Amino acid sequence: MPPSTTFSKSTLFAISYLLLTVLFFQLGSGLQGILVPIRAQLEGFSTHSIGLLGTAFYLGFVIGCLLIPTLIQRVGHIRVFSGFAALAATAFLLHDFVTTVPVWLGLRVAIGFCFAGLYMAIESWLNDQATTHTRGHILGIYMFVSWVAVIGGKLLFAWINPGGLYPFALVSIGICLAVIPVAFGTGPAPAPATENPLRLRELYRISPVGFVGCMSVGATNGAFWTLGPIYAQSHSLPPLQIALFMGAAVFGGALTQWPLGRWSDWIDRRRIIAGSCLTAALAAGALAMADQSHELIILTFALVFGAGALPLYALCLAHANDFAPAESFIQVSRDLLMVFGFGAIVGPYLGAWFMTIGGPLGLFLFTGSIHLALTAYTLIRIWKRLPVPETEKTAFVSIPRTTQAILTLDPRSEGTGGMVSTQQAKGE
Repeated sequence: MPPSTTFSKSTLFAISYLLLTVLFFQLGSGLQGILVPIRAQLEGFSTHSIGLLGTAFYLGFVIGCLLIPTLIQRVGHIRVFSGFAALAATAFLLHDFVTTVPVWLGLRVAIGFCFAGLYMAIESWLNDQATTHTRGHILGIYMFVSWVAVIGGKLLFAWINPGGLYPFALVSIGICLAVIPVAFGTGPAPAPATENPLRLRELYRISPVGFVGCMSVGATNGAFWTLGPIYAQSHSLPPLQIALFMGAAVFGGALTQWPLGRWSDWIDRRRIIAGSCLTAALAAGALAMADQSHELIILTFALVFGAGALPLYALCLAHANDFAPAESFIQVSRDLLMVFGFGAIVGPYLGAWFMTIGGPLGLFLFTGSIHLALTAYTLIRIWKRLPVPETEKTAFVSIPRTTQAILTLDPRSEGTGGMVSTQQAKGE
């Protein structure tokens, strides 16, 4: 008789209030992703300075991923989530009080650090509600709610005026509302995870394509999320079209994430990685040359760009774990997440440099060049190294690029030293 994948009433209730937290938080996160660069441009910030804002955010996020597990061990998940939510909400409001580049850079570092803590707390709680047989279902629901909320947050931009305090207040409200389900939840706080040092040299030895791929994808994704709204604004698109432009990329990635992953289970994953890179590069080239008067064409190529670019992280992660020992799954996945973060720190700065020299189209000249280079590198590695036999492959799982806490929700982590949930401890 197959194991049950249904949830008990108490678990279903606990997951529901955590997903409500995710919904509110991701709505605010999706909105701020467009709001901050557009508002910075309205305040007269240079493209170079806007790129630095993205670099500052990802720097804070990576530092948070490295330091916050220790803080959680000291004060607990509820205090960490509540404290960082309050700090992030305050930081967003302060954007309207002092509009200078140095202050905004400091605020972006702080917000990135806070977001790492918020993600880590939420994802740890979700893992705590998971059993061996429901982990994949919870991850899938979490991904769905996140995609919907992020797209919804970006579409909110179409109905607000980016000037003044009001839009930052909306972001703050979303983050504050996210605290309520956590604060009034009745379930126990999860056990903190143990952390191991980064092993980047060994990671490259295990999977050159996984290592270089995650670094490259971090650079291109970081540049796109930071500077994509500026590209759309430069085409004189109205707020609705700017929101649709960013939302189309997210939607494209959501559409192709699972089909490409499943396809990669059947053939050499590197071929899918190369094909996705080439698709993203061609779409980037089309966006660089697009006529600004054809809004539908721009939205179509944004969708194609997202369809090629956004699944790459999960594909590279799955490829690396095909070659890694089973007991190293959590460590390899965590290290690759940090590699992605290092790329995301550099990407917005380099993308802004390209835009400063080449104008708005420089963003996609940058991302297109990186994707083309990754395509070539992957093809070289296909020629130099045999693929892992299909019988030794791990099944593809779509995994978000958040914090290391999400890795324990991946069904492939079973038995590899991940956190043990309360349900598992009880034998449920």
